[in-house]
Amino acid sequence: MISRVGLAALALAVTTPAFHYERPVQVARASASETCAVLPLDLLAHAEPMLQDLRVMAGAREIAYQVRTSSDVAEDVGRPEQILNLGQRNGAISFDVEMTEPRYDRVLLKMARSHFSVLVHVTGIDHPGEAGVAFPEIAYSSDTPEDEPQMKRIMLPESNFRYLHFEIQTLALDPVTPQDIAGVDVLTESTAPPRYMLVAIANASQQKPHETVYEFAVPANAPVERLSFASDDPNAVFSRIADLERWKVETAGNENTRRPEAAVQSEGISLAHAPPVKGEAASSGGTINLGLGAAPYASTVRLTIQNGDDTPLALHGITLEMRERQVCFLRKANASYTLRYDDASLGAPQYDLSPIEAAAANASVSTLGGERALAPEAPGRRPFTERHPVLLWVALILVVGTLGAVALRSARR
Repeated sequence: MISRVGLAALALAVTTPAFHYERPVQVARASASETCAVLPLDLLAHAEPMLQDLRVMAGAREIAYQVRTSSDVAEDVGRPEQILNLGQRNGAISFDVEMTEPRYDRVLLKMARSHFSVLVHVTGIDHPGEAGVAFPEIAYSSDTPEDEPQMKRIMLPESNFRYLHFEIQTLALDPVTPQDIAGVDVLTESTAPPRYMLVAIANASQQKPHETVYEFAVPANAPVERLSFASDDPNAVFSRIADLERWKVETAGNENTRRPEAAVQSEGISLAHAPPVKGEAASSGGTINLGLGAAPYASTVRLTIQNGDDTPLALHGITLEMRERQVCFLRKANASYTLRYDDASLGAPQYDLSPIEAAAANASVSTLGGERALAPEAPGRRPFTERHPVLLWVALILVVGTLGAVALRSARR
């Protein structure tokens, strides 16, 4: 009786997220099960800090996702391999994978369904039918009730076997069939340069004694990770010290004002430009990595270049940039998806046994549609359980306490 009462009260106490914005995901027509879409700057401004309230919805159902940031560090890229001899033998799924990479140490096993528990045996062989070298077996489970595709990264000793032989034995839940094997990718490192997005462009310069000042209007939640600039003279040689400061923008009536006491964040940087090395083309600009990060409010960033007694620099195209962010998830054919965000009551999502284990492995590129504002429901029309969740917890505690007292009294008798 206690269990039923408690579960009923808990169910009533759960509030429905009240998102303020959504964007449709225009999924790419591709065979890859994983897809990624770039998050635009205005989405970051409307969402909560660190995108903790971002949700990917398939209809009314929330699905697992990852937010990935473009990086200088080498990323894994999946290269699909050919599957041979797929079938079922002695109660286990068996197949060979022809490896095209000369050396490898990571592969990605892709399943076309969820809700399974299996044991994966991998053997490296050079010729089909031979005994080969067996690697440690791997337990792989998915307890997601929905029929969602899954991916499992399998770490191996560095190998150069021509083939990998797989045997997948079902341990529990519904048996795995040959049709459930969606493919195997070998993971290789990509050293592609990081991708950046424009955050703000500098206003016209302000010349002061021994200083040149530029200001940028930066939206809320936008990281400031790189400064780019160009010189009017590609052969110019200079090295100037500069200060980068963030000032919080506050609204007072109809005017934006800065805090007069101090900048919220500051960083010292050096702007330098050197002549081209012999045999190389001249470069008209440069970039500087920054560490201001993101702020949960709109801000003005001020760049102050210390000229000393030198002539002010002739610069143009001065911009602040951030690394590209993408939202990635596993898609199903003929399904539609929506991003929803801007609900301060939500914390970061916690996905148990997330199916996303690969880092942009063979993912297709999707796009986001225009932002739509979701009209919040009037407070008087929202259910009583959503307007007063605390009362439900109080009622639950009283009910459990009463039943506990009755049970204790009965036990004493």
